[in-house]
Amino acid sequence: VSRMVYTEGFLDDAAAVWSGQVRDRLGRMLAAIEAFPEIGSRDIPASLRAQYGDGIRKAVVEPFDLIYEYDSKTDSVIVYGLVHFRAAH
Repeated sequence: VSRMVYTEGFLDDAAAVWSGQVRDRLGRMLAAIEAFPEIGSRDIPASLRAQYGDGIRKAVVEPFDLIYEYDSKTDSVIVYGLVHFRAAH
């Protein structure tokens, strides 16, 4: 099980999610990433790479992409934020 690190940006993004269904999906995805940190896609739009760096991954939590990075050396996952599908390009 990887160590999860939640950034202020992610905590702010998550606090703004009003839908109980989205919150449930987010919780399930975070648990999956904690257990299997490399499950996220490396196919990242250039705008997100510019914002968060080249090592990021994304996981779908509809209607958002959950943006995170896995550091295999420390077995840590840094969770950066939720980006709405319409904003990710």
